[in-house]
Amino acid sequence: MNFKEYFTYTSKLLNAQSDVAEVIQHMPTRGKVREYFIKDIIEKHFGNTIKIHRGVVNLDNSNQEGQIDLILAHNNSIMASFTPEDIGLDAEDCKMILEVKTNAISDDFKVFNSRAKLIKDNCLDRQPLCGMFCYKINLLKTTILERFGYEYDEVNLMYIQNDAIEIDYPFIDFVVCIDQEEFEDHTNTTQFFIRKDSSEFSTGDYDLSENFPSVEDFIKMIKGVLDN
Repeated sequence: MNFKEYFTYTSKLLNAQSDVAEVIQHMPTRGKVREYFIKDIIEKHFGNTIKIHRGVVNLDNSNQEGQIDLILAHNNSIMASFTPEDIGLDAEDCKMILEVKTNAISDDFKVFNSRAKLIKDNCLDRQPLCGMFCYKINLLKTTILERFGYEYDEVNLMYIQNDAIEIDYPFIDFVVCIDQEEFEDHTNTTQFFIRKDSSEFSTGDYDLSENFPSVEDFIKMIKGVLDN
């Protein structure tokens, strides 16, 4: 079994399903169909031994709660299961919170960054990873990476961290973009995976992966979350 081929297959399958979902005119239904497909893909990668939920995270400010696209909960979490599809749980009982975007814009990052901060502020002992799964991003790859502290070195053809750049979205722990369009950099692709360094002595920098397809590092990150 060649896992690289399998992850490439998975990435193409996700993009194809997203394109097919465009036939659905009702936008909430279209979004829900995409979310359920991602949920199914994640669960199958772990032999259906885990369950990804949709629901609401309980916060002090109920006006800010709202629907969470996808949630990975800690084992033995207490859940308010109003329906099989919609649950409620405390912020500390979330291992990972995932926001799904078809074509993310600047405001999407800004809004989710604020929401992630609020969720983390409602935790005492442990905080969930809060990240975004983007089919496409309506910004240049270089622009969005700059907002996470990277600039493109056109001489050496590489992305480098610049400590002088202020991080725009410090409460977003990771972003995965699976867009397969070509891009004019040394990777020749728009896709990327970036994750905040969570090590003990981290200064809040982000690690940029150039391992493609980007969905591979996304799945491996979830495995790491499950192991902890």
